Amino acid sequence: MNQMQPEAEPQAALPSLALMALVVGLSVANPFYSQALLPAVERAFEVPAGTVLLGPMATQLGMALGFLFLLPLGDIWERRSLLSLLALGMALACMAVALAPSFPVVLGSWFLLGVVALIPSLLPPFLTAFVPAAQHGRMLGIVLSGQFSGILLSRSVSGLAAELWGWRSIYVLSAAAMLAVALLFRSRLPVLAPVEQRSYRRLLSSQVQLWRQHPRLRRSCLTQALLFGSFMALWSAVALPLSAPPWRFGPGLIGSFGLVGLVSILAAPGIGRLVDRLGTDRIVAAGVTCTALGVLLLGLLPTSLVGLSLGLVAVDLGVQGSFVANQARIYALDPAARSRMSGQLFFTAYLGAALCSVAISVFWSQWQWPGTCVFALVLASSALLLERSTWRPSTLRV
Repeated sequence: MNQMQPEAEPQAALPSLALMALVVGLSVANPFYSQALLPAVERAFEVPAGTVLLGPMATQLGMALGFLFLLPLGDIWERRSLLSLLALGMALACMAVALAPSFPVVLGSWFLLGVVALIPSLLPPFLTAFVPAAQHGRMLGIVLSGQFSGILLSRSVSGLAAELWGWRSIYVLSAAAMLAVALLFRSRLPVLAPVEQRSYRRLLSSQVQLWRQHPRLRRSCLTQALLFGSFMALWSAVALPLSAPPWRFGPGLIGSFGLVGLVSILAAPGIGRLVDRLGTDRIVAAGVTCTALGVLLLGLLPTSLVGLSLGLVAVDLGVQGSFVANQARIYALDPAARSRMSGQLFFTAYLGAALCSVAISVFWSQWQWPGTCVFALVLASSALLLERSTWRPSTLRV
């Protein structure tokens, strides 16, 4: 038998979920600090217009590869040690960005930072081993509030740091924070034995079997790829129009737009409870609809700061709600394969984000913000069609 029991020791004590949400927020912020810094990086290295958008692409491509090739190790390695090593790797990658002498080196460092940015996707399946199944939605809602807090507030934090000490400073601060996270994992997390005993090669090949075996896994992955692609396309590009006429915002003000995500952050625990009560399919369908409506609002009110803020709030709520529900949906399929299925969900999501970042870097000079909104609306509408089987109450399942 290759498969082992995934159950944790019942007496094992976890740090508080609030602390775990903070750790997830600190970890997930690292790949996204660059988004408010793109105009400053563009000026610092004097790269052609639009080229700096390759930065988010490099980070997201690195994340996609990490999810595909490193995250499955969570099913065959002792996960406390793996989490500690990932935190240390992120600290080293942040220092590489801070010390980079040229734009190509920055791109390479951002790519490496993405490869090891796996804590937000490895920690939730780790925690599910210590939480009753009936409370998975609540736990995911709390912990994933840290994920979206990090993604959204990273812009505010990095923009403020850039205003005060220059664009490189945030990476120095983050390197110190990730060293502290590595120590926290090593000293406070309980040991959780691997759930599989098989070679790395067989572990990777088993992902194809999981993909073929579970249609709900495929649908969750594809839906989240489309939604996260639209989310990242909008947030990757929004700094450029805000830094241009008529607003001419600096990094601090651009970063402050991350504060609109406070609404979705505060709603995350409630979303988790709704997942437990109403089932995953209903929440995914609601999240997709909310995302599409938010993108539509951004396209209809392109010159209104109020419209921009409300549209981004709706997009954030929709994408976060679907992410919580999709993780709960796939974790229920096979407890022994949670790391691998989590890896597939995050891989497709960030691969979609990377491809969308490449697309907008190509068409930005011609279509700019209106074209980005149309592109994001097509993605959200496609996700809505993909989830069409959940529209009818008779087909909704937990």
